[in-house]
Amino acid sequence: MKPSQRMHGLVQHINAVAQQLGLDMLTVKKEYIFRTWVTISAPLTYAVFGVYWGFLEARRHWLEGIKSSIMLGGLVSGSAKLLTILLRHTPIRDLLHFFIKICEDYEQRGVDFIHALNFGIDRVYKIQRIIFVGYSITFLIMLLMPLVLLFYKGIRITVMPYEIPGLSIDSNIGYGLTYLQHTIPEVVGGIGFYLGDMLVLLALNQIQTFADIFQLKATALNDALERKEHSRYVCNVGEYKDFNIQALLMDLINWHQLFVDYCELVEKIYDNLIAAQVFAASVSIVICLCVNLNEFDLISAIFFLVSAYSMSVYCIVGTQIEFAYDQVYQTVSCLSWHELSCEQRKLYMMMLQRAQNMKIIVLLGITPLSLGTALQASELDFCFGNLLAKNNI
Repeated sequence: MKPSQRMHGLVQHINAVAQQLGLDMLTVKKEYIFRTWVTISAPLTYAVFGVYWGFLEARRHWLEGIKSSIMLGGLVSGSAKLLTILLRHTPIRDLLHFFIKICEDYEQRGVDFIHALNFGIDRVYKIQRIIFVGYSITFLIMLLMPLVLLFYKGIRITVMPYEIPGLSIDSNIGYGLTYLQHTIPEVVGGIGFYLGDMLVLLALNQIQTFADIFQLKATALNDALERKEHSRYVCNVGEYKDFNIQALLMDLINWHQLFVDYCELVEKIYDNLIAAQVFAASVSIVICLCVNLNEFDLISAIFFLVSAYSMSVYCIVGTQIEFAYDQVYQTVSCLSWHELSCEQRKLYMMMLQRAQNMKIIVLLGITPLSLGTALQASELDFCFGNLLAKNNI
């Protein structure tokens, strides 16, 4: 399959997932249908019942209050993803069409560009499989484990860490209605998490693909500059060969400008979502650690795995983006600039200056999105959770 066909299939898959939630990503004008309102009601339902139940439980014991808020991080990150999709529907739609157009244009430029595009799409599919399997397993366990414990041991636990006022889980009807109500935000949340992650990680991974295309363009320019250098030894005096250097240089500069603009656009669209995802996951890890260091709780243990792995995926991709920035800078630095003319060197210096000052993705202006941030956050989470558990604050 051509890269454009593969990218089109990937975009259609993301849109099909969005349509399950009533969020058509490719439509010109977004419409609010019944499924859209169900999706919007899911975080609102958890916010109302979860906060109320957490307040009641905290009055009994501090640990019960914390246990009832283990999914607070999921509420924050899920709400951020939903608001981003609703409020920034048009730029996200334009980005999806832009990905397909880039593939259509550059798959016609040769085997090297096709390989770079396919390699980038393969990266996205690998991440897609990781997050799909991760979310599917964890959310299915959270949904099925209460039923397994009920049928085999007679233990009644809820899917979400709250009970609905007026419905007692000790009665069969009350427990059944509570389970059904919990299933709606659980399923909507699982699909929404997957959709939001796919949109963000697809956009972030294109930065690496664009860096690979930049390197191919720079290689073509460097080859022309080397041919120009070698031609001086074989050409007659006064003979001049251009080797199409000006066109190759302008093509490289234009692509670098597109690369810079694209990175800034992605950060502008998804900055709040990424920050909410990482910090909410970090808070969830603290809460889940605090609960499980006092006594084992199945739901919080499962949600701990969800939070830890989702934060790790984002930070690993952030580290790969930093490598892509370094790749672009090294590619620019290694050009045979001494073979350029005076006017061409001025253009080259402008591009080099932009490459030296690339704006990295920073979470709330505090810390960069990288694996180092994930490791620091994990260390702080463990220390803080252990402190709360030991001192029974």
